[in-house]
Amino acid sequence: MHFWEFAIECPVDQYELSNIYNLDEILIPFEYLNGKTYDVTGGKTDKCQPTLVLGIFTDGIVRVPPMVIFYGTGQRLRSEKEKYHMGVLVEYNSTAYMNDTLFECYITSHLIPILGSQPTPFALDLMGSHKTLAILDILRQNDITPSLIPSGCTSLVQPLDISVNKPFKEMLCDLTDQKIFELESMEAFERWTVGDCCIMTTQCIGNAFHQFHTHKAEIICFSFCNVGLSLPIDGSLDYKIDIKGFENLQIRV
Repeated sequence: MHFWEFAIECPVDQYELSNIYNLDEILIPFEYLNGKTYDVTGGKTDKCQPTLVLGIFTDGIVRVPPMVIFYGTGQRLRSEKEKYHMGVLVEYNSTAYMNDTLFECYITSHLIPILGSQPTPFALDLMGSHKTLAILDILRQNDITPSLIPSGCTSLVQPLDISVNKPFKEMLCDLTDQKIFELESMEAFERWTVGDCCIMTTQCIGNAFHQFHTHKAEIICFSFCNVGLSLPIDGSLDYKIDIKGFENLQIRV
């Protein structure tokens, strides 16, 4: 039996592996071009660039869908919304970025309901909307313990950053390129609209998220193991910790 299969069956102290969660937000372009992204104008990221919100559990099972945040209000888009991927949460605001109100909605509407009132460690970075008094109070009331990762350390100890984001974005890139080729090969195709890009983006994100969890769940499981979030608290498996740049780590209690 592989370690990640073994780990799925073993809780970490009071925490079930189905309740250890990591969330991250990443900017994505509408169309992935090799080695390129949207330019920066006036010191601010191009407003066309949406934010992708990914959340993963230690056991590699999908429980909270990915979220994409587009620029705009989302009004008068009924026909477009009907074509969005059903497995993707879609939101809009004036910055295409996570804010306090949206993060509170994400926590209360999409995360808390699936946790089953079980104690939950929640690993996330120090983004402003993650640590407001309102959010910290909601987490406390629902037995969720935030594990805030200091600036500059996410590439070392955040599961999504160390093992998942890069291969996921590569998969998303491949699916996007394939979808673009298919659509532009159709005789009826004339030109890309913002609506077309939004629809394609949700479809490719939804498909990539499902495929990643189906074919690469062990990467998710190992990522939590490597940073110690899914290891027994008695230290019996501390030798499994593998943090970039640190060799022969000795954990002292």
